[in-house]
Amino acid sequence: MGDITVSKLYFLSLMTLSYIVGELTHFLINTTSRDVARGVEFGEKSCFVNASFAHDEDKEIFECPESKNETHCETEKHCYWEYSGLGIQYQVLAGPAFILVFIFSAVFLAVLSDWLYDKLSRTIMLSVGTATFSTACLLMGLASSYWQLVILRMMIAAGLSVCRPVSGGLIAELFSASSRGVANGIFSWGVYYGYGLAFVFGIYITKADVLGYGWRAPYVLAALPGLVLAILLATTVKDPRQKDTEEKNQSSRDGRAYVRTLAKSFLSPSMLILLVAAFFRHTAGYCWAYNTRLFFQFYYPEFDIGLWTFCASVFGGSFGVFAGGFFSDRLVKSLGLPSRLWLLSACTIIAAPLAVGTLYFPPPGAFGCLILYYFFAETWFA
Repeated sequence: MGDITVSKLYFLSLMTLSYIVGELTHFLINTTSRDVARGVEFGEKSCFVNASFAHDEDKEIFECPESKNETHCETEKHCYWEYSGLGIQYQVLAGPAFILVFIFSAVFLAVLSDWLYDKLSRTIMLSVGTATFSTACLLMGLASSYWQLVILRMMIAAGLSVCRPVSGGLIAELFSASSRGVANGIFSWGVYYGYGLAFVFGIYITKADVLGYGWRAPYVLAALPGLVLAILLATTVKDPRQKDTEEKNQSSRDGRAYVRTLAKSFLSPSMLILLVAAFFRHTAGYCWAYNTRLFFQFYYPEFDIGLWTFCASVFGGSFGVFAGGFFSDRLVKSLGLPSRLWLLSACTIIAAPLAVGTLYFPPPGAFGCLILYYFFAETWFA
């Protein structure tokens, strides 16, 4: 399985496209939260400016966002009281409803992977996962209540949790060591393209009001490619795994040995430090990812962030992963394996003030900082 062939590139393309669609369904709620909240009616309400209200530009008028209650807001003719997309209900929908299911589903799948190895085709698992998050996304576009959204969001998490571990195992067997890094790098781009496309779909397709469906249209349109990919994964590619040996099967079924090995790996000092670092890194990352548009809608409502965020994610994130892998591989050759952590530490320190700059500077300066932040911060995945 050493050489790159057309069939392997086709297989990699299906996995990468599936991952892109999965991350698109994951982050679409971030870019449509205000429209979804107004359509389904959940979360907090705030006072907004009526854009159609004509007023004398020379006359100073009341700033609507300063109003803290409906009564005061509606006394101003140019203001109106409406759902903002903020509040604890949105945060639960975007964060815990997804993350908790994703974590437990991914761990459950990882622990059972050895037992499932000789019982179920991984391409079928990937197909089912893709079909699950795509169907859930489509149904979110038809939802009429908050709890329907929560349940469907959990389904997206369960489906997406299959993609990374299963695709990683398939890539490891499809590609030799000389080309595996490139294949993993291409696959990893899925999260950046998916996140960036969530802004394109959530902002521009919602504004286009396709067939009068408003915010519902991007959910339906985002789901359709995933359903096609699920069919292609199930029918056009096969699991490349080799025949198991008795030794492999025996070791897979030795549950006590598996648990001891797992515990030993997780309790090592280096792993614990990485886990703590990952905890803080992803806490901050998801807080930003789930509130990016809401942040700019609140502080810079007139600035169009769609293409800016897409470019920041695609170019900053994608090249950051590539650069991290490229330089860390070369450092390892001359300075040894610990140099990977040295590079990661250096890039994290550089990224920290850029993250502050993203919040401090007004756009487009904020997005200049964001592109550079992604470039350095995303070396984590390398």
